[in-house]
Amino acid sequence: MPPLTSTLPAVLCQNGGTYDGNKCLCLLDFYGPLCEYSTASIPTDISVEEGTIVANVELVVTVTNFNYTEELQDPRSEAYEKFARHFRQEMAKIYGSVPGYQGVKILSIRPAASSRRGARVRRAPVILPEGTGLEVDHEVIFSTVASPDLSEEFQNKTEELVQKLKETAESQGNCTHDTSVVCLVVSESPVVKNMTESPTLDALCQQQAPIGYQDYYYAVNMSNTLYCVTNCTANTPGTINCNHGLCHVTRAGPQCFCWDESLYWYTGSRCSGRISKVATGLGVVIAVLLIACIVFIVLLAKRRKRNAASSAGDSWYEEDGCTWTSPDGFLFINNGANTGGTVRSFTPSLDVVNTDIPMQIARPSLRPPP
Repeated sequence: MPPLTSTLPAVLCQNGGTYDGNKCLCLLDFYGPLCEYSTASIPTDISVEEGTIVANVELVVTVTNFNYTEELQDPRSEAYEKFARHFRQEMAKIYGSVPGYQGVKILSIRPAASSRRGARVRRAPVILPEGTGLEVDHEVIFSTVASPDLSEEFQNKTEELVQKLKETAESQGNCTHDTSVVCLVVSESPVVKNMTESPTLDALCQQQAPIGYQDYYYAVNMSNTLYCVTNCTANTPGTINCNHGLCHVTRAGPQCFCWDESLYWYTGSRCSGRISKVATGLGVVIAVLLIACIVFIVLLAKRRKRNAASSAGDSWYEEDGCTWTSPDGFLFINNGANTGGTVRSFTPSLDVVNTDIPMQIARPSLRPPP
């Protein structure tokens, strides 16, 4: 019989991390036991001196070596994030030589066959078999310095981008089954929207941010250099004060994670109002013991009172110094009353005693009624 073996469940590292048998090895922008946290800030070498502007142009390409799935409609799905990360890396190789290039931002992903329905009538459709390939609408982001001939510069940049795309597509050859690259098909007119100036620098930071976390980054000017920060970045206007905890950027946004939650309770989401579980537990024990003692004392007092009342009822005659007559006419006197509490004897007293007969008790005489 073969020996029994137990297999530990595989550790699922997030955000592209890999498990080495001991821990998760995270990509550059992630950290945490499962690579679940994004870095709080991203420094750049982009100058934001006066006159610097950000521009973008929208283009569309067809990718033939990845098949469309419904998961690609969910930016938070693993399939979307994996493809988006790969797409950004590969497009940086294509566009990176164009001066001012800062990155790409995916706008939408559709099945390539959707072009038959006339989704983009401004360009020649690329027809592929149903369910094959992706149509990726993306934005290319640039930084540049404002100048009087800015429109001409934008036009030149756009033409250079299109030329880079076409050169890459022609040089790839048959790459449909090679998922290490982005195998492209480019139409004659891939431009969907001409290059225009972006209203803020935040677009640059969202492009620089890790996939799945873009919405939590915004631009800050530090010494005329662009920094992309979050609410977990220290010493910024939006910094979250986590009091007795640390701030981490999660998929749900910046959140506070409290210290020593096994020892303390916290009130609120910012790790404030720390309450010791040990002290609270001792307090509860002491309170229970105190209540138990009080109940015990009360019950004991009631029991003593009840016993005292019972004892007094049983020996009432010991303290009674009265004389009383029995139903048969005998007269009794309590000689033991007030003599230390002990009844020595009951001596009958007769109304009429026959002295001629010693040691005998005569019956009482019958007296006529008055």
